[in-house]
Amino acid sequence: MYKSVDATVMRQFNKRTVLNVLYKRQQTSRVSISRETGLNRATVSSLVDELIAEQFVQEVGLGTSKGGRKPILLRFNANAGYAIGIDLQITHIDTVLTNTRREVVYQNRLQMAVHKKPITSKLLHTVLTEEVRAATAVCPKSPRGILGVGVALPGLVSYETGRVTYLPNLGITDWSIAADLTQSLQVPVAIDNDANCGAWEAFLSTGIPNLLFINAGIGVGAGIILKGQLHRGRDGIAGEAGHTTISTLGVLCSCGNYGCWEQYSSEQALARYLREQGGGQVDAFAPGFVDGCIEAAQSGNQAYIQSWRTLAEALGVGISNLLQILNPESVYLGGTIAEAAPIILPEIQRVIRHRAMFANKTVPVSVFPRETVARGAAGLAIARAIDMLPTHAR
Repeated sequence: MYKSVDATVMRQFNKRTVLNVLYKRQQTSRVSISRETGLNRATVSSLVDELIAEQFVQEVGLGTSKGGRKPILLRFNANAGYAIGIDLQITHIDTVLTNTRREVVYQNRLQMAVHKKPITSKLLHTVLTEEVRAATAVCPKSPRGILGVGVALPGLVSYETGRVTYLPNLGITDWSIAADLTQSLQVPVAIDNDANCGAWEAFLSTGIPNLLFINAGIGVGAGIILKGQLHRGRDGIAGEAGHTTISTLGVLCSCGNYGCWEQYSSEQALARYLREQGGGQVDAFAPGFVDGCIEAAQSGNQAYIQSWRTLAEALGVGISNLLQILNPESVYLGGTIAEAAPIILPEIQRVIRHRAMFANKTVPVSVFPRETVARGAAGLAIARAIDMLPTHAR
């Protein structure tokens, strides 16, 4: 049976389509938007005028004529508003303030004193609130101000409900974090798994429709983009690759399982390898642990070089397993472990060439910068506020 489409719904859909075109282009014209979208010129002009009134779009001058009047060029107003993205890890919290194009205008890394006091949901609520207020204090003036806050979390969380199910390395369960922070901050708050945020940012930055983002720090997780969609699974907990088993009689993990991948390819694993190499009582939770390990390896310390190599081999094994299952176009590595890219990437790629099958052997593995996850979290807040980012990545 034929069903009519509500005119208001259709207009909102068309408006989002026009806005997405403007978002993807440095500048364009009403005529070009009409050609690209198939919308008639009158509709495009009306929608553009509405977006200009809302200060999301600016007229920036005249373009080149192709026989008629010179077209008026349009530009998405990247500074119409700002968002705050937070990457919460056990040892540190990365905070960024971005404009609506996710361009970073402020960033901060706060080291967490994990040995001085237990990390509880109450403590994290206080710290996150302080970080948001510090970023808000330096936010440039804009028509829309702070559009929202996005928080990336290392564990089982629900993007849809805004609740934490379980953060394995923190022992935090059943926390209504989004509602709690929204009430305290009086701005909308969105949450997602940290690897999901990294994968989304990687997709938005590259446009590659099939990719993996491996976030490796104290723990390890995978964000999965398939056919241009962020794959969260039935309950929003897809991508917990760090808790897949690679050694049936292996090391006990915080999740209760034995032999989890993250126990062989994380900061915790690196500290254990160093102890086994005679490196003393090194502590993965100590401030600057990874930086110190990188510096020692680059200085020629064989215990550190071998420990990094062992970790990289384990990372390569886990990535090879994911390649066989998902066959992505690219793999991106993020988190603190990624900061050792010159040391570990050659070994990861060697393992993949040895273990993966056929075309999977040549899937490129590269590194994204440390603020990637936080930028992806800011993108969540932006998308919820103005429905601007590509809808197929939501």
